[in-house]
Amino acid sequence: MSDRNPEEKFVTINGVNLRYVDWGSDGKTAMICLHGHTSQSGIFREFAETMSDYYHVYTFDQRGHGGSEWARDGYDRERFVEDLGEIINELGLEKVILVGHSMGGWNSVLYTPKNQEVVEKIILVDIGMEPSEQSILMRGKRPPTPTEFSSFDEAYNWARQNNQWASDDRLRQDLGERLAEGKDGIWKWKADPLLYSTPLRDMEDPESVKRLWDSFRSITCPILEVRGTESITLSDEVIDKMIQANSNFVSVDVHGAAHTVSVDKPEDFITVTKSFLGLNP
Repeated sequence: MSDRNPEEKFVTINGVNLRYVDWGSDGKTAMICLHGHTSQSGIFREFAETMSDYYHVYTFDQRGHGGSEWARDGYDRERFVEDLGEIINELGLEKVILVGHSMGGWNSVLYTPKNQEVVEKIILVDIGMEPSEQSILMRGKRPPTPTEFSSFDEAYNWARQNNQWASDDRLRQDLGERLAEGKDGIWKWKADPLLYSTPLRDMEDPESVKRLWDSFRSITCPILEVRGTESITLSDEVIDKMIQANSNFVSVDVHGAAHTVSVDKPEDFITVTKSFLGLNP
């Protein structure tokens, strides 16, 4: 385990001030970690600390999330992909490993086809190129996410109802990085409220789904999928289609984890990714 002290930094990308954590290891291959929708970069904390022994790790709060600025030009998928390209250019990175949870995985898949010489490997975390049948059936059935909480404990109790797999400490840590307490004692999400009220088109719009599949098929570097067995996001059927679509693709399941695998089972997530990357156990 690394004993480095990660450094919080900011960079303006496409007119948006983005927060990121630089885990060090200058001179080593870069690894960029991208969180999912309405999440934040801290979901990769244990993973980034371990991987900083082998790579120069950067964990980003994407536009409108965490400590990054809310975006005036919106949150279309293309804006996130453009941000990723500019991040890589701004940091002067020649080779990168992309680690993308959920929408961060989509951003990685869409960036890579035109930048095959830059992307060395991709790790996707619980995301496919199309929705599972179960996730389609659940659309509109989940209650809306509360916009605020009267206390942190209220927020924790709400989160625990939706996540039975993360440890108490890890769930509290994740929430503490996603929420901020106002002067009135009310806790609100750091992410732009627009992100909560606007549905993700990627899994509903046929053209968006086709673009994801086309991009995925064209990728030439190794791709690992890490799926949580308790998640409904990615079905066996979609995994099989991805295996057929790209011979460089492999998939592994983490038992007892749901959608945010790196939070629910951080040590297991590290173990399976180290194996894919060819690192010592």
